[in-house]
Amino acid sequence: MIATTRRTLGGLAAGVLLPTVASAQAPWPQRPLRWIVPYAAGGGSDFLARTLAAAVGNAIGQAIAVENRGGGATIPATQMAAQSAPDGYTLLSADLTALVITPAMARRLPYDPIRDFRPVAPIARFPYVILVHPDVPARSAAELIALARARPNTLNFAHAGTGTPNHLGTERLIRATGIQVTQVSYRGGAPAVTDLVAGVVQASVSDYASAAPAIQGGRVRAVGIPAPQRLDLLPDVPTLAEQGINGADVYSWQGVAVPAGTPDAVVVRLQAELERALRNPEIAQRLRSVSLEPFPGSSEQMRDLIASETAVWGPLIRELGITLDS
Repeated sequence: MIATTRRTLGGLAAGVLLPTVASAQAPWPQRPLRWIVPYAAGGGSDFLARTLAAAVGNAIGQAIAVENRGGGATIPATQMAAQSAPDGYTLLSADLTALVITPAMARRLPYDPIRDFRPVAPIARFPYVILVHPDVPARSAAELIALARARPNTLNFAHAGTGTPNHLGTERLIRATGIQVTQVSYRGGAPAVTDLVAGVVQASVSDYASAAPAIQGGRVRAVGIPAPQRLDLLPDVPTLAEQGINGADVYSWQGVAVPAGTPDAVVVRLQAELERALRNPEIAQRLRSVSLEPFPGSSEQMRDLIASETAVWGPLIRELGITLDS
C-alpha cells in the first residue's frame, strides 16, 4: 500500500514537473515583448525604439510594445527593467546617461548598472558638434582653440545644463586644450542654440539634433566633430583628432540591454535582428532624418563601450563634484 502510494505520488510529481520542463524548452518568443524607454514619447529615443521595435517584432513574429517611462534621471525606468524577469520579454533603451552618467552622479541607486544588466547591442549614436557664431573669426576647431588661448576668459560657451553630455564635453575640451572660457548653462540644448544664433554666446558643444536647423540655415558654423569619425550628416566637417585635438571626444549613444540572466539564445537572436534592422538602408535613412547615426554592433562591443565611457566620464564627474542634486 505504501509502495503504491509512493509510485502514485512519484507519477503525480512527474506530471507536475513535465509542463515546467516543456515550458523551459519552449521556443522564444511565445508572447509580445515590451521595450522600456526612460524618456518621454516624441523624442529621438522614442523614435529610435519604435522604429527598431517594429522591425525586430516583424522578424521574430511577436509585437514589441514601447513603454515610455521618462523622468527621474532615467532611474525609475532602469530600475523597472532591472527588476523584470530575465526571460527575454523585457528590453531597455540603455544609454550613456542611464549606464554611465547617472551612476557616477548618484550616491545610491536601486540597481547596479553592470551586474543587473546584460548588454545586447549598441544601436545609435546621438552626435555632437562644436559650433561657433558666424561672427567668430574661426573656421575650424583648431582656430577656435587658438582664439580662446589668445583671449582667455572672453569667449562664452553655451551648454545644455550641468551634468549633460554637452556640459561634460565642454569640460573635457577645456582640459584637453588648456583653454579658459566662460561657461553658460541653459535648460536644454535648444535654448543654448537660440542664444548662440543671437550672438549672446560665441560657441557651444551641442548635440547635432538641437542645432541641425541652425547649421543648415547658416546661422551657426560647425567647426569640428568630437567623435572618432566624421558624421554622414556633416561629411565636410573634420573631427577634432583630424585637427590635432585629442582626448576631447563626446557623443551620446544608445543600446539595448536586458535583465541579467537572460538566456544566451535570446540575446544572440535580438542582437542579430537589431543589426539586420540597422543595416537596412531604409531604416538607416529614417534614423538619419532625425539626426541619429545607426550604430550596429555586438554585445561585447556594447560591454566594452560601457567600460570605456565609465573610465572617461566617471572620474570627470567626481572631479567636478556633480551629483543628482547639483
